[in-house]
Amino acid sequence: MHLSEELPGPCRAVSAGQKHHPGCDASRDGTVHVVVCRFFALLLVLGLSPAQVLARDVVPGAPDEQPLLLQIAVVVEDSPLPMRRDFAWLAITEMANMYTGEASRARLETRHTARARDTARWAAAVDAYAARMKILADSITPSTPVEIITGAGGGVNLYVGGEPVIVTGAFIGQQAAYEQRVIEKFCALYLCERLLVEFDLSEPDTTVIAGKRRDNAAYWSFSQYAGPVCMTEDGLEFQFLEMSGIMQKRAVCSQIVAELYALVHALERKIKQGVMMDWGALEINPIAGSAGHQVLLNSHDDMRIPIPGLAASKDLFRIVRPWLAARVQGREFHLVVLNAGHLMQGVGGYP
Repeated sequence: MHLSEELPGPCRAVSAGQKHHPGCDASRDGTVHVVVCRFFALLLVLGLSPAQVLARDVVPGAPDEQPLLLQIAVVVEDSPLPMRRDFAWLAITEMANMYTGEASRARLETRHTARARDTARWAAAVDAYAARMKILADSITPSTPVEIITGAGGGVNLYVGGEPVIVTGAFIGQQAAYEQRVIEKFCALYLCERLLVEFDLSEPDTTVIAGKRRDNAAYWSFSQYAGPVCMTEDGLEFQFLEMSGIMQKRAVCSQIVAELYALVHALERKIKQGVMMDWGALEINPIAGSAGHQVLLNSHDDMRIPIPGLAASKDLFRIVRPWLAARVQGREFHLVVLNAGHLMQGVGGYP
């Protein structure tokens, strides 16, 4: 993936041993793959030197701390393939989105100036590169090999099907914004607090991690001992035996979790209306000719709500009833559901 094919002037591929900006290369097994920063051409158009802009990151006396994205990458680089794929897809997709946004802003800012033509050429090249990044992200499948390489100098690089992608140093002036977007989205899918338990996270880092979290979302953890685990922040864990069919497992677990929270909110409303719950009698039944389901609350009360996943897995529903009761009553309850794949068979097309 060499920008020399699209970008003019100083935006060229650089071979090993040549002078180049350290943020624009990725080393692997002694071979240097270089993607030179697409900003250099625009900087010359604007009359700025690369050194002027790159100096923004030099802060005298700043503490030598590992950036949060690097901490995540250090953990994820040795994680199972599904987690690496997610990290790579998010990083590349956000990169493409930001490239496209920068090209649009550059056109807008210089449209009535003498630099408009040169900027238009640069923006077209950046748009083309962004399109290639999007295609690369969308090409990631369950079988695509993904490597994450972290360097001693704090660099994070990806190899997707052998294609190198630079993550750190990808942006001049917006690198921090880019990394925060990747962190927020990745940590909305995985519980980063658990991934980074060995790091002493600062309060700002913890705030970033939790910034986009929803209380009804399903998160994932992978372990060579427990296998893939789908979990919630308030005590539910669904343990699967193997990685195969992980995309289907994700879809089904997300459906089950969403239905459980919909049921929690519906039961809370019923209790506020004065309905007495018989948790042992809680049962889901189909309604003929309807997409909804009947939920028996006690011997004489019921309600209707569409929860097809839970209705298709009565054994799973029976197991999670204690968590459901605790959640509705505002109590903490940690429940681990073993062999969740077997219990979820038949839910949403899951085999």
